[in-house]
Amino acid sequence: MINWYKNLYVGDTAQKRQKKLIDRIEHGKLVPDVWLITLSSNIQNHLDILPADFLKQPYLREHLPMIVGLAVSYEESLCVLEQIVNEVYQETGDVKIRQWLLSHNDVSVR
Repeated sequence: MINWYKNLYVGDTAQKRQKKLIDRIEHGKLVPDVWLITLSSNIQNHLDILPADFLKQPYLREHLPMIVGLAVSYEESLCVLEQIVNEVYQETGDVKIRQWLLSHNDVSVR
């Protein structure tokens, strides 16, 4: 089961097709040039950016950390990442992104 952040950050281009993209990702279909921002699998880091097509690999799909952002194109994923960092910094004065996202989600992460 894919774990989505309840207040998913979505890039401008991805927003137009958000439901369709999420549905395709949930059903294991290919979604070329769609990028996911996830909590890092390494607890010492904050976030990872990876192509959604990586989820075609069963192991990665099963062990994927929570998805916090969705973008169409790598460049858009960098903009979404910047938005997340800016929001966390504006609210906390710090960049403890992982902790802030978890405290605003009400869902436990693998």
